[in-house]
This record gives sequence, structure tokens and C-alpha cells, in this order.
Amino acid sequence: MSFLSWQYALLMVTVFLLYWRLPWRGRIWLILGASYLFYGVWDARFLALLLTSTVIDFYCCLGIIGNRQPVWKVALAACTPLFWLVIYKMLFQNGVPVTPQILAVAAVFPVLFLSLYIALWQMNRQRQGKAFMILSILTNLAVLGFFKYFNFFSKSLLSVADDLGIHTGWTLPHIILPVGISFYTFQSISYAVDCHRGKARPCADFVTFAAYLSFFPQLVAGPIERANDLLPQFEKPAVWDNAGFHRGLRLILLGLFKKIFVGDNCAMVANYAFNNQAILGGSWSLVGVFAFAFQVYGDFSGYTDIARGSAHMLGIRLNHNFHFPYFASNPSEFWQRWHITLSSWFRDYVYIPLGGNRAGMARTLFNLWLTMLLAGLWHGANWTFILWGAYHGFLLIAYRLIPPLNRLGEQKSGWRHAAAVLVMFGFTLAGWVLFRCDTFSQLMGWFHSLTLWSKAGIIAAIKPALWCLAHALPLVAWQMATLPKRDEIENTHWKWPVRGFAYVLVLLAIFSSGAGEVQFLYFQF
Repeated sequence: MSFLSWQYALLMVTVFLLYWRLPWRGRIWLILGASYLFYGVWDARFLALLLTSTVIDFYCCLGIIGNRQPVWKVALAACTPLFWLVIYKMLFQNGVPVTPQILAVAAVFPVLFLSLYIALWQMNRQRQGKAFMILSILTNLAVLGFFKYFNFFSKSLLSVADDLGIHTGWTLPHIILPVGISFYTFQSISYAVDCHRGKARPCADFVTFAAYLSFFPQLVAGPIERANDLLPQFEKPAVWDNAGFHRGLRLILLGLFKKIFVGDNCAMVANYAFNNQAILGGSWSLVGVFAFAFQVYGDFSGYTDIARGSAHMLGIRLNHNFHFPYFASNPSEFWQRWHITLSSWFRDYVYIPLGGNRAGMARTLFNLWLTMLLAGLWHGANWTFILWGAYHGFLLIAYRLIPPLNRLGEQKSGWRHAAAVLVMFGFTLAGWVLFRCDTFSQLMGWFHSLTLWSKAGIIAAIKPALWCLAHALPLVAWQMATLPKRDEIENTHWKWPVRGFAYVLVLLAIFSSGAGEVQFLYFQF
């Protein structure tokens, strides 16, 4: 269910009207039902995976603190994915089929999980908590790895075998990537680790935890929330707040503006520049990557704003995920501003456990590079994503080791700071080329096009360049006007006529835009 669909608007209005009339317990059930409906619209079969993660994390994290649950409760909960698949098969006979293999795996899961659960309680108490944490992490990573990376690694392996003259003749199954699996899996992992570290308290109620893990505004594309931030908001009733309601409306409006007016209109230019089979020339290539920079920002930041705004309508606060990223003056600052919840996740659960900056300069630089490499792999099962992550890792290293870059990146004001921002934006654009290209051949073709310049090519690129500027500059102007408050929707310092006129223009921009790129980019990750 897309945020831009009438179905989501109906769902959100219905949930909002019911939510504030129900007692706390009724609200939890309402959120859970709405979340499963929201996710099930994509492919109802994959609710079984979400239920599986819920069961594993709930009981493992109670095990971390020594809270042993009755075996029958664990067994019943572990059977819920199988129950759902059977119900789906009975109710949706004409839909996407549930194969016997899927049912067999769902039937094995309760037996396997229950056996491991019982076995871990026989361990030494000092090792028990860590064992439950590892079980939660490994199962989540196994599910993520299979569905997201099986096609990639298996095809890569067969390609290497063919190059070596080994022809296996194997026919590989095509594994469908469930929407949002990367996001809720990372949220699950952080929950288990934080419970083991004592930074979060395990939830004692299964329904409340299920609602927390599947909360529909942020389920499929973040923000990736931490348990100590979001879970307590589900464990006590929210209180109506007029300011929060108005803030939610402003966030949704700004998110729609970013997605529909900025992102989707820039997408038309970016898609043509990167997908057209003809060699377009250097001017078109530069315009295309500039367009993609604002497409990906408008699309993903817009999603986050709509998610945060929807949550605000229910009295729930989600974390910031973007903070003027294209105003960053160095790579470290960029990752403190772009996809903040993901970059902080990799910092806390990968970079710091690797040793962080505690083991000397060489190890610190390696840790930075490896962390960014894994961040690139997280974005997708593609060599260009891995190359993009490695590129940003090298960029972080370059700004630490090369004195001119280091000095430039430390500028905080004046024209030198402006120059640093422009240089960093240029490096960011180069990274977006790697991110946008699907194959190495397409990437080489893009770089080759930079060598092709002509007067006719420059003239042909003027119109798409003006189109991109016409849709990107209003957002830049809005951000510059709200930059002093460090929040894009904090514009209360504007005079009322100015603010009202600005929102009228935003509404006109949304309703007059006919780009029509309904799908959000980050749904594929």
C-alpha cells in the first residue's frame, strides 16, 4: 500500500478517527491490525516472515533477561506463521500460490525454534543471555540473506563457474524480495543487541511488541527505530496534542511536495539519462546525475516525512532521518545528515564493535571502509551498490588523510565553507552515479559519455537542466529559509502571510504535478 494511494488515505483517516476514541489496549490492537493490512496488501504471504521475526525476537529477548515462558505459549506463537499461510491458502485460492515447499518450511520452523529455545535454557546462566541474542541475530540475518542475496550470490557463483569452464546446468529458483525486510530486520537486530547490552527493556506483552515491530508508517522504509525510543510509546497511552497534530500535517504536506513535485519530476530526467540506450553525451550525463540526486533525496526524504507525519497524528514520535544532507561540508557530516537512522545503526552495531577508532589509525580507517562497504551491500544485491559503499569508505578516508581536503572539510563559515559544501556535493554526485547504474557496463558507458561533448548536445541538455532546476530550487529555497531553525517544518518564525502563501504554493505544486512515479525508490531495498 503506497503512501500516495487512496487506500492509504482511507486507512490513515480510519485509524486516526478510531485511535483517539479507543482505550490504550484497543489502540494497540488497531495499530497491529492496520499494520498487517498495510503490509499484506503488497504480498500477504510475506506476513509469515514478519510474524516469524516477531516470534523469534520476542521470546529470545525475554530469554536474554532470564524470563522463561511456558513451552506451550512459545509453541503456539511459533505456529502463527504456519497458521497464516494455511488461512491465506484457503482464502486466496486465486492469488499468488503458497507452494508445498513454503508450507513445509513453515511447518519445520516451530519444531526447530522450540527445540533451540528449550536447549538454550539448559545452558550456563552466564552464557545464556548472549546465546539468545546470537540466536535472534543469526535467524534474522539468515532470513534477510536468503531473500535478499540468494539470487545475487548464486548467479555470481554460476558466472564464475562458467568462466572457469564448469557448466553445472543448474536452474536456480527466483526469490522475491519482500518489501521492507531490510528495515524491520535491522530494527529487530538492534532490539536484541540493546536488550543484551541493557540499553532496552524487553517488552513483556506479545501484541504490544508485534505492533512496535510492524508499525505501518515506518515498516517498509524506515526510519529504523531503536527500542528505547519507540517501544515505550506503545507501552503507555498517547495524549492528544494540538501542536503534534499540526506538526504531523505539515510533515505529510512537505513529504508529498518532496516526493511528487521534486522527486518524481526529477525522476523523468534521471530515468531517461540513465536508461536510454543512445549515447547522450557529457552534458546530458551531468544533468542526469543532478536529477537523480534530487530524485533520490525527494523520494526517500519525502517518504520519511510522510511516515513521521502519520505517526505524529497518532501521538507517536519517530526519529529524524534527514537533516539538510546536501549542505554537508565533508563525508562524516554527510552521513550525520543522510539516512541518519541507518548510518547510526552501522556506527553502533558494526563500526564500534569492530573497534571503532580505539585501535590506531590504520585499524580505524579499515573499520570505516568495511562499515561503508557493508552499508553499500545493505542497499541491494548488486556490485554497483558494493562499489558505492566502498567509494564512500574511501571518501571518509581521504578526508582524514589528505590535508587540503581535511582543512576544507573543517570550514564552518564564510566562503570557504560554501566552497567545501560545493566540493562535497560534487563528490556526492559522483557517488550517485555508482548508486544509479545497474551494471558495470552501464557505469562505464556513463563515464564514456563524459568524453563526448558537442554544441548540439549542450543545447539539447538545456531544457532538461532547466526542468530539474525548476523543481529542485524551490526545495533548496525552502531549506535555506528553515536552516536557522535546523528543521524543515519549523517555519513559525515566518510571518503569517508569507507562511500561508508558501503552503498555497506547495499545494499547487503537488496537485499540478503529473509525473506519476508512484513507487518509492527505497521499497526495493
